[in-house]
Amino acid sequence: MELQSPNVPNTSNASLPIPEHILYEKIANCGAGLSLLIRESDMRILHINEHFTYFFGYTSADLAMGLYFTNLIESYQHVRFANHFKTVKESLDARFRYLTYRIISKTGEIISCYLYAAPLSLGDNPSEMGFHLTFHPDLSKWTPPFTSFETKELFLEQFTNESFGTFEYIRDVDRVFWSAGVYSIYEVEDVNREIDYQFVNSFAHPDDKIIISNHTKTVMEQGGDMDVEFRIITAKNNVKLIHGLGKVIKDNDGNLLKFAGSIRDITEQRQIEGALKNKVDELFRSNRELEEFAYIASHDLQEPLRKITTFSDRLAEKYKDLLTGEGEMYLQRIVASAGNMRTLINDLLEFSRISKTENQFQPLDLNDIMKSVLHDFEVPIEESKAIIQLGLLPEIIAIPSQMKQLFGNIMSNAIKFRKPKVQPVIAISSSRLSGQEKIDYELQPHYTYCKIQITDNGIGFEKEYSLRIFQVFQRLHGRSEYPGTGIGLAICKKIVECHNGHIYAENVDGQGARFVIILPLEHIVMK
Repeated sequence: MELQSPNVPNTSNASLPIPEHILYEKIANCGAGLSLLIRESDMRILHINEHFTYFFGYTSADLAMGLYFTNLIESYQHVRFANHFKTVKESLDARFRYLTYRIISKTGEIISCYLYAAPLSLGDNPSEMGFHLTFHPDLSKWTPPFTSFETKELFLEQFTNESFGTFEYIRDVDRVFWSAGVYSIYEVEDVNREIDYQFVNSFAHPDDKIIISNHTKTVMEQGGDMDVEFRIITAKNNVKLIHGLGKVIKDNDGNLLKFAGSIRDITEQRQIEGALKNKVDELFRSNRELEEFAYIASHDLQEPLRKITTFSDRLAEKYKDLLTGEGEMYLQRIVASAGNMRTLINDLLEFSRISKTENQFQPLDLNDIMKSVLHDFEVPIEESKAIIQLGLLPEIIAIPSQMKQLFGNIMSNAIKFRKPKVQPVIAISSSRLSGQEKIDYELQPHYTYCKIQITDNGIGFEKEYSLRIFQVFQRLHGRSEYPGTGIGLAICKKIVECHNGHIYAENVDGQGARFVIILPLEHIVMK
């Protein structure tokens, strides 16, 4: 269907809705029986009735000059309009369902209307098709929250359940009128009984009765809107939590006419929120206890370890000439085990301190951090003859000591897990995250993030271990092959999470491993 849009006088300045009092006057005078006939091939208007002329201002003279329906609606509605007509041609049911359109009058005013359409044959030629359009101007004060008959049904379905209802209180007669939903919420079975303010107030929970009574009284006497949560005891003696919204309607002299509003049963919603909050609080408390336990246990283990080390050193010094063979071997194993234990305790202490740190976030240049890390690893880099390909890194807001530990641990792994007889090559690069990447990683959309990739040509790891390697004490190789406690990458993960970032590892088939670190450039304070 080709939609044409020839120029029509007096519609170019369409921007304002028709004034409300004029709209009502026009509807009263014409009976709202607005209709026109259009040709399908070019959407030209062939006929308009008197009511349409009176309401929108277009006359038979405009039709003679060439008036097209697409001139009466804004351009963004053209595709929707074409699809509407296609639907009514194919479905009888669609002819009894409306769509809403903003119709432009001859004077440029915009009027929201409900439009029904039905196809018909024009003249003696059955192939010449047209549409009969019927309009019903929207009488509501605000633009409706639906665009079609179907969306209206879906909209109303959300409010025709047992947890939502509306009410009106007419003060002159002291009568309250409830929708079916309110009867359901209050569990009042007699839907024919008269309801007054006193009857409604009788359901208020004793602890909330004074609060809700004073709040309602203040709103009705001083004006304004009601937005309050309160408890009720239903007719079946069940306690429910209610969210109420209300508005005062007054006459021209400022006298109260009625108080209208809605209520929603939020009992289940608040119970779910409360249970979730308790779970979160329990999780935080458990994490704190675990961190404190790790810190205390590691700290307390230092003392017996110091004694083991001290007496082992004295034994080796004092009896070095007497300890030979197996005795010397046993002592060396004790000293080595004590060293491994000290490393493990220090790593555990470091792990427990990360979330307890009192260090402040501050601006820092990651290029300086990486240079400091490479300086610390100068000896192992020289010994392994590693090639470091360092790209430009960003400036971020972070904790310097943790950033140094993060990159130090990953660099240590890249050098440690190298292939035998292969010169290590470690490439470090950085880029900004795109909007789509922020969505993919489920990150905060309003912040800027960088992606730092550290790729090596080492032994890599199997794909199924990509998550396991970030867990505490998880090792993929024996200590005899590669020394370490298995806590280094767990510390990295905790540091990145402390900075509201993301870290993961990839195995580059046949080439090595790649660690991807995503960090915000700003400091994100989570609420």
